[in-house]
Amino acid sequence: MTPPLTLRNLLAACVSAGCHAGAVIREVVGEDHDLQLVSKCADKYDPQTIADRRSQQRMIHALRHVWPHVRIVGEEGDLDHADEADRVLADLHALDGALPAAGADAELVDRELPAADVVVWIDPLDGTKKFAEKKFDEVSVLLGIALRERPIAGVMHLPFDSDGVTLWGGPGIGLFRSQHTATAATHERVQRPAPLYPARPLRATVSGTPCALVTEALRRLAPEHVQLGGATGTMVMSVVLGHSDAFFRFRNATKRWDICAVEPLLQALGGSLTDKRGRVYQYDPSDPRGDDYDNGFGLLATVSADAQRLVRDVMDSVDVLSTPDGRSLIAPAWLQCLPVFAAVGVSSCDVVPGTVRRGKQSVVATLRVGLREELPPGAGTSARHLFIKRFVKRELPPRSERQWARDFASYHNEAFVYQHLHSELSAHGISMIPPVAVVFDHGEAPRDCLVLLDDVLRGSHRRLLSLDCLGKEDAKTLLRFLAKLHAAPLADKRLLVLAETHLWPQGAWWTLAKRGVEELQHAPEVWRGVLAAFRGVLANEFAVAITPALEALGERMVAHAAYVSEQLFGETAAPKTLIHGDAKTANFFFDASTRQEVTAFDWQWSGLGLGALDVANLLNTSVAIDALDDGTETELLESYLFALRRELEQRGHPLEYSLHELRRHYQLATLEYARVLIANFWRDMTPETCAQDMHKTNWGLGYRSVPHVVRMIRKLDEGLRAVELERPAEQ
Repeated sequence: MTPPLTLRNLLAACVSAGCHAGAVIREVVGEDHDLQLVSKCADKYDPQTIADRRSQQRMIHALRHVWPHVRIVGEEGDLDHADEADRVLADLHALDGALPAAGADAELVDRELPAADVVVWIDPLDGTKKFAEKKFDEVSVLLGIALRERPIAGVMHLPFDSDGVTLWGGPGIGLFRSQHTATAATHERVQRPAPLYPARPLRATVSGTPCALVTEALRRLAPEHVQLGGATGTMVMSVVLGHSDAFFRFRNATKRWDICAVEPLLQALGGSLTDKRGRVYQYDPSDPRGDDYDNGFGLLATVSADAQRLVRDVMDSVDVLSTPDGRSLIAPAWLQCLPVFAAVGVSSCDVVPGTVRRGKQSVVATLRVGLREELPPGAGTSARHLFIKRFVKRELPPRSERQWARDFASYHNEAFVYQHLHSELSAHGISMIPPVAVVFDHGEAPRDCLVLLDDVLRGSHRRLLSLDCLGKEDAKTLLRFLAKLHAAPLADKRLLVLAETHLWPQGAWWTLAKRGVEELQHAPEVWRGVLAAFRGVLANEFAVAITPALEALGERMVAHAAYVSEQLFGETAAPKTLIHGDAKTANFFFDASTRQEVTAFDWQWSGLGLGALDVANLLNTSVAIDALDDGTETELLESYLFALRRELEQRGHPLEYSLHELRRHYQLATLEYARVLIANFWRDMTPETCAQDMHKTNWGLGYRSVPHVVRMIRKLDEGLRAVELERPAEQ
């Protein structure tokens, strides 16, 4: 009869299997066997020995003999079945007397585990490189027990500590040390080590493999003692036993089987093992990322929460200062080579605490660059603040390949604007945040890049203001800025050619070409949910009649989306110019004293398009509802058109473009933007969620303000009716 799959039985079996593995490792060394060393990778040194193979075969045989169907993920992959000498049996009584026999703790270990949710992760010989070098004190055998993709217990066997020592345990169980002899074992509970940081100066463990990021982190941490290691298991063990306060690494040089056993040992003492951002790893045996179980975001192992916070903050800062390849740093010597610092000496470069923001598409932060300048006594130190924007794939959340391709193209788009168009646009009086440095790849395949900009909020001679919901006069100011931007390429064909050649052929992030018809197909479903949530608000508070045409708004959008897009971006659409592509207030600063000057940033989606696209985006995302009644909306459109004509006339390029044409383009551009709302952003939206989200100033008002949502619904219905009248023969 198969024994029940309880944590008591499985943990005892893993301890026993680890001892069997340790015995064969010692046997290989003691009999001076040929290690039969092979490299598992063609592009790097990743050795495997006969000890690795026999150790894994022993453990798998021992566990599967008891539970034939238990899921096991081993570092050495699929191996042949064990030879007779390695067909060992697990002792389910190996921990008798150590684990509780009754009480709440016993209930934890005696609860039967759902076999389908259990995975045992094994590293049969952690530290193979050190083993081949005969540095046996860094060698261990690791077995981690995961339930529903998170570790619940771990076993770490040290084969060369006398006849073998095993550390085992987990949260709710505690941490134990078992000393083995040829015939028996003794078990003792391991207490949380003391003192730890901050009760003592910081001690750190790092890999002996050179890494510029680790070196910089150690410089900033200034630990009292640094222990160099080689194998993940024993480096984490230094933290478990209190020899170090933290073990950390930046790179993805480890796998899940390296950490599944040791994470529970840390948790048993109140510690943690996370990635460098403080997030736990999931132990999914299906390898959903297809990276062979890489710990792609580094490691941070601590027992002390204070040490965890300290080291994580330093790692975060160092990561922000790393170059896109992660191998070097934006250090004073690097900055000194930039033209903007040619006349002064750079003494330091640090991330301003609390400024790091990690989003779906980029990582941003503020840097303080110390300068070597002679200042009057008491004037303090000279510094310049920079804003860094990082587009580095390994730092960003996973997404589909299509999304990666689109987003990386947008990063390069922005980098090109700053590197090649800033001076051109500035010459036309268009105020942008000045770039300091741009680092990106010019090849065909999108690659990592970063942009360094002046931090105009800290370093500008004038005070700048960020606004959210614009009144009529502020909206006119921003429309005049957009008119100047749109006029420049229409008057300067060389600038227009640069935009045509290097930027998005269809500017704006919400175009059908970028978002895809797959998203569009959700419009009917999303709209049904919105209508159900807003029916009472529409009818009772805003007197909107719920007509059959309104109920079919989603289907109507699906039917006409391609036509709308063609009218805006087809060959006959004119006048095409350079547009900002994300013209909402979150991407502009106003001069605080006059409110008459505007500075723009965030050029990821800039490219070719009708100026009405920017106008529609601004009015539909960023203008107060009392400035959007029909009369005021017309006044705003007239204000933009007047400014555009004046800019072009001053440049000697008068434009034939009527208010009627602008109105039509504006209505179509509103539909193009609203398509994303009705197919995506309005999903699960209710009047209550709008109230909850009203503070999110980076969001458009059309999905966080009830009056603006109702206005967009009306605009959708009106715009689609106009389109339906335009193309009756196709209905």
